[in-house]
Amino acid sequence: MYVFEYESLFSDIPLELIVETSFYQEVYPVEVQEVNSFVGNFCVEHKVELPIPFEATTVKMQVQSLERTFIDKVFAVCDYRLQNMQDRDSRHLYDIAKLLPKIKFTSELDALIDDVRDDRMKSKNNPAAQLGHDIPEMLKEIISSRFYEADYNNITKKLLYEDVSYEEAVSNGIAIVADMDIFKYKS
Repeated sequence: MYVFEYESLFSDIPLELIVETSFYQEVYPVEVQEVNSFVGNFCVEHKVELPIPFEATTVKMQVQSLERTFIDKVFAVCDYRLQNMQDRDSRHLYDIAKLLPKIKFTSELDALIDDVRDDRMKSKNNPAAQLGHDIPEMLKEIISSRFYEADYNNITKKLLYEDVSYEEAVSNGIAIVADMDIFKYKS
């Protein structure tokens, strides 16, 4: 994990950018996406020519699919609940709520969820994937206990560029997933 702290003209609290990298599971499925920089986009949109060459305005990169990211985030909120770790982890609630409308619920997604769970079972860092844990029931407990609420309101909400309350993040994300059977282990 790399933490880049910086001062902002618009905030009194110290801000930071966290970049996390890890490799403990195979990354699949992947897709090629264009990655753009803010500077490159601005220059293109405003026809600005920089005094130095800037070839990296758009780069094609292999990235993990949205479906896999969604699956990992659902497991993550359950893992952190089991480990009683809520500090800075409520961000996944917001991410799930934003990803959910982009996910197509198909038999391929069902199979992918079970494949990911099988892979996650191999690591002790993924306790929610272990047999005996019911993901929809865990999500319901997270909701009823309001486990992530303080962290969401004190940390995540302040980092968002839009006003999304804790209740909205939960009701548009894990509450919907909790009422579905897609995370019921079928293997």
